[in-house]
Amino acid sequence: MIKVHCFVSCVCELIKRTPGVDHRPFYFGVWDADFSVDDQHRLSYHSPHTAHEDFRQWYRLLYGVNIEPWYDPARSKEANIRELVALVEGRTPQQHVMVMLDMYRLPERENKFHQNPFPHYVMLEATDDPQTWFMSDPDFRWEGTLPRDRILDAVRAPAAAGGFVFDGVDIRHSTRETVEAYFIRCMKHDHNPFTQALREIINAHCGPVAAHPLADLPHALREIPVMAIRKYAYEHAFAWLLEDQGLQAEGDDGFENWCLEIERLVKTYTQLQYRAMKLAITGDRRQVAAVHALLDDQDQREFRIKRGLQDLFRQWRDNRPATTGATAPTNSPDATVELTS
Repeated sequence: MIKVHCFVSCVCELIKRTPGVDHRPFYFGVWDADFSVDDQHRLSYHSPHTAHEDFRQWYRLLYGVNIEPWYDPARSKEANIRELVALVEGRTPQQHVMVMLDMYRLPERENKFHQNPFPHYVMLEATDDPQTWFMSDPDFRWEGTLPRDRILDAVRAPAAAGGFVFDGVDIRHSTRETVEAYFIRCMKHDHNPFTQALREIINAHCGPVAAHPLADLPHALREIPVMAIRKYAYEHAFAWLLEDQGLQAEGDDGFENWCLEIERLVKTYTQLQYRAMKLAITGDRRQVAAVHALLDDQDQREFRIKRGLQDLFRQWRDNRPATTGATAPTNSPDATVELTS
């Protein structure tokens, strides 16, 4: 499984464990998922205002499952900690308790992006030992036990503020119409929000009317690696749209070529970050043109990927079999969704 978004990975774990229900359409919302640029023109994959409303709404429409927030920003941190403890210790077998914590405070866990802080969603369960909890981290494919107090210390971090609870009692197949509506909702044909944000951040540090020192640019772009991997979600979409038509994705030349193009998209963001760091260190503004050329290349590359995916989507939409893994009974709740773009 491609690791691209901790919230999505957590909620998709339930889908993956349910026979006959496919999690991959949910990844349509990841490649252009929300992010934040603050008033200092610093990129962030998370902000205190991130509540994932769009993901939660479409999870309900696609799979019939409500994702309810238990973390209340109006309450004190300790009050939210008490609520978390009650949820974990009173958890039913069908329940999933998600919490945001600061991975930097758990040095024994992998922190591949070397972020401090590193807000990250995981799922928790109690064990027979009251002082030990079980942690599931689908995004990093890790699970194991950790001391309860160490986990709560990571939850207490100022950067960590969020949590949800959901269960799989009412889980169902997605209707074909809902999948179609979700794809249309997620596809931005004429706009690549991430690349455009990077362009604006760079201009704010080294453009004609720069508002911030060039030396601040590396810090402003430091979270590029966390967000660039979201583009791997395109692979899920290509694979699912092929396989739902009864076609083979793995080993197909067309699919493999798109995977290579997606890989180039992701890796070029890393190259872009290095170029920006070099620009900030040397102060050689002649390199600004090369940075903007990379941004333009990224735009063209991602638009090609989107056009290829849109073509495959049209093929899938026009090929309507009597039954499909994405189809639910017509009497399912939310079986029909108005198609809007």
